[in-house]
Amino acid sequence: MNMDINTILYTTLIGAIIMAIYLYMEARRKPKKPEYKTIEILECTKCGYKIEKEYEPGDFIGMIKGKCPKCNSPMKIKAIYAVEKTPSKT
Repeated sequence: MNMDINTILYTTLIGAIIMAIYLYMEARRKPKKPEYKTIEILECTKCGYKIEKEYEPGDFIGMIKGKCPKCNSPMKIKAIYAVEKTPSKT
C-alpha cells in the first residue's frame, strides 16, 4: 500500500473542508426558543377567592378587574407571571 503524498494531502484537505462546513452550519443553527404563556392571578378583596386567568394586554398588578363569583366583591390582580408552554402530545 503505497500512497503518495498528494493523495494524503488532498484527502486531509477535503476532510478539513467538510468538517469546517459542518461546524459552520452547526454554529448558525438557532436553538428553538421556548414559548411562554402569561398568567395573572385575581384575588377577591373581601373573601380572598383566587382565579388564575390568561393575561390581557393593559392589565397591571393592583388593577380592579371583575367581580368575585362567590361574594360579588371586586377582584384585584395580585400577580402576573409567565409559564413555559408545554408541547401537546399527539
